[in-house]
Amino acid sequence: MEAFTEATRMLNKNERLQTALILLAVLVVSSKQLSLNISSQNRSFKAYANSTWIVETLLKNYDKRIRPGVKGSPSEVRVDMYVANIWAMEEVKMDFTIDIYLRQYWRDERLAFAHLTSDPVLTLSSNINKQIWIPSTYFLKTKIAYFHDVTTENYLLQIQPNGSIFYSIRLTITTSCTLDLRRFPHDTQMCTLALESYGYQTTDVWYAWNPRDDNTSAIYVNKDVELPQFELASVEKTSVINKYNIGNHSSLVAVFKMKRRIGYFLIDTYVPSTIIVIISWISFWINPDTAPARVALGITTVLTMTTLISSARASLPKVSYVKAIDWYLLLCLIFVFGSILEYTFIAFMINVRNKNNRKVLAENGWNGSSKKQEDKRELLSVLDPKCSPRRGSALKRVFSQTETDSLGADTKTFPEKTESDKWYLISNPLNIDKCSRIGFPLTFFAFNCIYWLVHTKIELRGRKITTTNVQS
Repeated sequence: MEAFTEATRMLNKNERLQTALILLAVLVVSSKQLSLNISSQNRSFKAYANSTWIVETLLKNYDKRIRPGVKGSPSEVRVDMYVANIWAMEEVKMDFTIDIYLRQYWRDERLAFAHLTSDPVLTLSSNINKQIWIPSTYFLKTKIAYFHDVTTENYLLQIQPNGSIFYSIRLTITTSCTLDLRRFPHDTQMCTLALESYGYQTTDVWYAWNPRDDNTSAIYVNKDVELPQFELASVEKTSVINKYNIGNHSSLVAVFKMKRRIGYFLIDTYVPSTIIVIISWISFWINPDTAPARVALGITTVLTMTTLISSARASLPKVSYVKAIDWYLLLCLIFVFGSILEYTFIAFMINVRNKNNRKVLAENGWNGSSKKQEDKRELLSVLDPKCSPRRGSALKRVFSQTETDSLGADTKTFPEKTESDKWYLISNPLNIDKCSRIGFPLTFFAFNCIYWLVHTKIELRGRKITTTNVQS
């Protein structure tokens, strides 16, 4: 019994010893983890404190009013831009809107931090641009421009260890674009976007296009850019020096060459005007005696062409020269008006022919029975107002046939030809209409061939020049 008691006491002692060892191990592990966390926090705190110390050290004696290298050569500002979007051009206002990311590069030796830390780059918040020197870049001929600040100000500023600065901002700019609309809508427009320093001359700041690291152009256009009426043919970049009274300023110019797409105008203007001209030719197949139908058709087509011309010019500026589309619409209006003149000429010839016929009858001594003539005039005056135009014309033809029959053998005594009847075949309405049925379509077809061949040749030549520039 005593041995059992002793064994139990030893087991309890061992259990207490094991428990104590376990608690000691847990305490050791917890202390190590705590020390690691404290060490990590200290390192993080030291890292933030070190970055803050670097920024404060760089800006401690920094004067943003003075440009880098104030006593040396001009500060070089290299520029490239990413075109995110080009909005539709407004011909009436002669401007276009562009959305770009403007990226500027320059070096400020006062911000070099290679001797302070081994960090490869120092990225700072947007408000730092108010504490360091920034080039006074502005865009020429700008109507409206604004920065983007949703959901935060769209700025990016990075500093390299040697003091090289990368500064990127997002801008939306509405700038003027002088348009030459003489060949509208077959035109190609050149719209420029120019920038320069507002406050520094070439002796202080010099602008240059930045050669990108990926060997792409300094002006990169988003592939998804799609304009409703234009096709971006090419983008050319140049650098110029603008001379002012206060001195010379370095400037960079980006030229956007935009070719107008003609599909909209084919559907909206060219095809409808062509159809209206073709409709006016229907009058050549209508009997010349049916004056209301031919006159109404001619007037309707002229008024429609006038309305179409007004709508085509409504979205364009009021320039003093004639555009290509004006020439086309003007010729269509002339063709439509020509169909009315053709019928006017026919009506005139009909009247002249009838007058000559009456004159010939009078010269040959045929006056007819006066009583019969009076009876016919009285009957026509009574029936004409109450009859339809068709029945009235039929009634006149009946009386004319009766008069011809009453002449009998006397009509055979007429001379074969008189001086006034030598151009009878020319004044025949049917012959004039027959010639118009062929002459008007052929002339209009020839005009279209000349018009489209000339403008297509110019467009192909412009595309060839553009391709050569891109390859070079």
